[in-house]
Amino acid sequence: MSVKIKNFGGRLLWFARKYRSDWVSSVSFPLVAALRTPKINAFIDRFLQKEETPDFQFLMLETVNRCNGKCSFCPANVRDEKREYKRMTEELFSRIIDELVEIRWTGTIFLQVNNEPFLDKRILEFAGEIRRKKPECRICIITNGTMLNVEKLRTLVPLVDELVINDYSEHYRLADHLEEIYRYVKENPAEFEQMEISISRRYSGEILATRAGNAPNKPKKNNRVKAPCIYPFTDLIIFPDGQVGMCCNDCFEVTAFGDVTRDRLRDIWRNEKFTELRKAMRQGREHYPFCVECDVVDAGSREKIIAAQEARRA
Repeated sequence: MSVKIKNFGGRLLWFARKYRSDWVSSVSFPLVAALRTPKINAFIDRFLQKEETPDFQFLMLETVNRCNGKCSFCPANVRDEKREYKRMTEELFSRIIDELVEIRWTGTIFLQVNNEPFLDKRILEFAGEIRRKKPECRICIITNGTMLNVEKLRTLVPLVDELVINDYSEHYRLADHLEEIYRYVKENPAEFEQMEISISRRYSGEILATRAGNAPNKPKKNNRVKAPCIYPFTDLIIFPDGQVGMCCNDCFEVTAFGDVTRDRLRDIWRNEKFTELRKAMRQGREHYPFCVECDVVDAGSREKIIAAQEARRA
């Protein structure tokens, strides 16, 4: 699969996101919502019509709730961080993975939520544990790349199916160490043929989504995106202390949908609180208080993965 560089519209749009980020944000999110809503609604309707609540498709595990980034659009950046420091125990991590084995769950596991995963020195051990116990699951890591080098990248090859590197910068060029990584992978494609690697050029000061009203650089409330959100139907989010959040936009860990130290994953996923959220969400995000100010719209990545999973099962 090798490596590719993503530019999100190329040089022109990158500079538009830098110098007219407010305009790009105000136009792009409603547009994406309009394009995605029919497919999201269709998926939600199929979900709600099932006699038994379908399993979550994506599991996001935050093993430490800290990031070393300074991105002005993210509530978890080092300047705006408000969360109490938490670190998942090895025992809790193993318990979660063992339960996935027990219930024969298959899907995609992300080893981060609102954090930089490589700040946790155990992250490779955790990935290895998943690979040993759940080899049929897809393992994905999303990182800002600041702690990566060629040597560490090579250790990830047998452990991770997909590595997404967001190179947050004020300049339209890759950081030197990421340029080195890119060249190495391009020169040694056979070594990485089982691993999908993408490096995205990102402007660190960009105005993006409101993140449920928590984005530090976007005080304007969402008043244009009313479409349902797919996340409550696809993603199970577990914070380091075992608390389950409603989605990855719960940047300060204030929603509480369950506790995996006490309850089983499927019981949480199918509990009354999630059920009420989904019923409200089908009518639009303005029908659920936490989501009223949120304009995040999945850009189709979940629909693509779900379609691929369904094709494999057919």
